[in-house]
Amino acid sequence: MVKAQQWINENFSSQENKDKVKKLCIRLKEGTNKIDKSNYEFFNTKLEGELDLNGFKNLEDLAIWGDGTGTLHPINNLKIDRCSKLQKLEIDCTSFNKLNLNSNQKITTLIIRGCINLQKIEGLEKLSNLQNLDIWPQNSKIPNTKLQIPFCQSNWKLELGRIKEIQILKEKVNKNEQQLNELAKKIHSLEEKDKKNQQKIHSLEEKAKKNEQKIHSLEEKANKNEQQLKEIANMISPNITIDLDKLKQEIARLTLNELVPQAQKKKSELEQQINDAKNKVEGSFKNIIGLLLETQKKILGENDPPVQAQLTGQVNAYLSVLEGNLSKQELQALLDEKTKLIQLEKQIDELRRTTNQKSAK
Repeated sequence: MVKAQQWINENFSSQENKDKVKKLCIRLKEGTNKIDKSNYEFFNTKLEGELDLNGFKNLEDLAIWGDGTGTLHPINNLKIDRCSKLQKLEIDCTSFNKLNLNSNQKITTLIIRGCINLQKIEGLEKLSNLQNLDIWPQNSKIPNTKLQIPFCQSNWKLELGRIKEIQILKEKVNKNEQQLNELAKKIHSLEEKDKKNQQKIHSLEEKAKKNEQKIHSLEEKANKNEQQLKEIANMISPNITIDLDKLKQEIARLTLNELVPQAQKKKSELEQQINDAKNKVEGSFKNIIGLLLETQKKILGENDPPVQAQLTGQVNAYLSVLEGNLSKQELQALLDEKTKLIQLEKQIDELRRTTNQKSAK
């Protein structure tokens, strides 16, 4: 007696040798071994333990024979789950207590006799191509006494068909459940996003309200300052009329002279920051820096809260992409400097409009 796997390794030492085999028969009885191209028949071969034939990927026909129930073939486990081309399987008087056929769905002929220890055949109901089945005790003088068979001999094809239909229905149900679960997850995700967007919109509306209050407060201060200027002018020279428009124009001109160089300096510094940032990222990400700052500019010029929320989402997406190459501090510094420059340029534009309007008059 020899270990089954040792025997395999000795007789089929290479994968090339295993690939040649299409038919393999292993017998306990005396006889002369026969090897004809891809057909291998071995006599007087007594193996024990597990027989692993998963390396025989072209195997189509397998037979293992003992010598009656009194002399079972000692192989106690058979591994053929990777023998995807197997079509015929014949087991006679072998010591298995379980046989796994879950992955052998091309089998058309299954014959099992005298396997008195065999209790279960896993995957029998999955053999959709099965045409010939011989496993019932009354078909042989050597019965499979312990084997549990899921259907009867007289109409096994019909019952096998029904089992297949039930399996197909179960698979459809499982698939539908998976789709429903995925849909539920998507709905939950959309609800969470919608909730966050609502929160952002509410936050932007609050900011807009505060900005309106600030504008109203500044308008009140401006009116109050104008009134104070008039009062001061009346106190100094009651009979001299001061042109407040010209005074405002002059203040605007002086402020412009101060702010324009500041804006030019900030713009130069920002361009340097942008170049430094682009040098730190890969080529495909350089354009994203420009898109990030351009979107930030759109946010500052947009008053519609939903549009602001959408643009903020784009900014966050760009930040997520760039965070692999730039730190959060570097990215935030870019956004802050861009914001300061935009606000400064906006202030300059307003002052220029003021001076132009006064000049036109």
